[in-house]
Amino acid sequence: MTPKVCIVLVNYKTWQDTVECMESILRSSYPHYQIVVVENGSGDNSWEMMLKWARGEYQHAIATNNPLFTLSHPPVAKPLLYFRATTDDSGHLRLGPLDGIMPILFIKSEKNLGFAGGNNVGMRYALQSDFDYVWLLNNDTVIDEHAIRALVQYAEVQKEKGNTIGIVGSKLRVYHQPDKMQGIGAIFNKYSGKSKIIGAQEVDKGQYDDKEIVCNYVIGAAMFVNRPFLVDVGLMSEEYFLYNEENDWSARAKLKDWGVGVATKSIVYHKQGASTGNSPKKSKWQIKALHYKYRGKIKLYKKYYRLQLPFLYWHLFTRSLKYMAKGNFSEAKVIYQAMFNTKFES
Repeated sequence: MTPKVCIVLVNYKTWQDTVECMESILRSSYPHYQIVVVENGSGDNSWEMMLKWARGEYQHAIATNNPLFTLSHPPVAKPLLYFRATTDDSGHLRLGPLDGIMPILFIKSEKNLGFAGGNNVGMRYALQSDFDYVWLLNNDTVIDEHAIRALVQYAEVQKEKGNTIGIVGSKLRVYHQPDKMQGIGAIFNKYSGKSKIIGAQEVDKGQYDDKEIVCNYVIGAAMFVNRPFLVDVGLMSEEYFLYNEENDWSARAKLKDWGVGVATKSIVYHKQGASTGNSPKKSKWQIKALHYKYRGKIKLYKKYYRLQLPFLYWHLFTRSLKYMAKGNFSEAKVIYQAMFNTKFES
């Protein structure tokens, strides 16, 4: 029986990215999937615009000289079959194919549930609907047409070998520099508190394609998980809101003897930071995102790495000194607020 894949996208104020991502998914060479979009309390016109796109009343255009243009253009034929639901429906809703077509499911949340909370809405639906796999895919991505097929093939081979691989990553390339890799997995060092991203900023020449990637977590922009893993380990922890969720999930997986892997033939192009931003001059929202990042890292250590907590505090302290040396006092303040568990003030 051909495995069924539920693809979960979480939208927060970036519906144009979500539409471009869906256009690329709809070109997939692997047909046995369903797209689930969780509108995560954006408070703008995201919900209406995504539905207009599905009905064929709006088409998001990108520049024709974009090297990734053909991954999402020309647009697929519209209207598309879709259903609407609320977060209250996701845990008991089941949608089968209609005339052989799996409808897109749009789920609306009235508030921002965070990264984990938004994805969990989609995963609850997937568990209720008997999917074999769930692909948590950032909405600011576009995918290669064979990306889903490569994930399924990798996961099925691992299952046949008897390997308990619970979370599978893809090869992430940089959207605006598509020959370069964002990474293909990561190694987290609990003593330094830092992560080494494998392949980061390297030109992709296929140097990792035939290697078994050894890592202890995958980059959160694309995480492919199987049903037994979800049943055994559970959904993502919602206590972080933003950042560190993939580290927590991987740490919890390890406690139950699940591993992580990378399907290097599954290629995803990631815009990186569309919702949080990556510019040197931090906006108020970007500063708040840093707070979630550092506060979440401390939470992670208190849950799984208590003996190494002093190393983390030393790492954060030295980072704060570097921020202050560069005149970035707002960033240094965020670190101290996280370290002393004080309320964040924007």
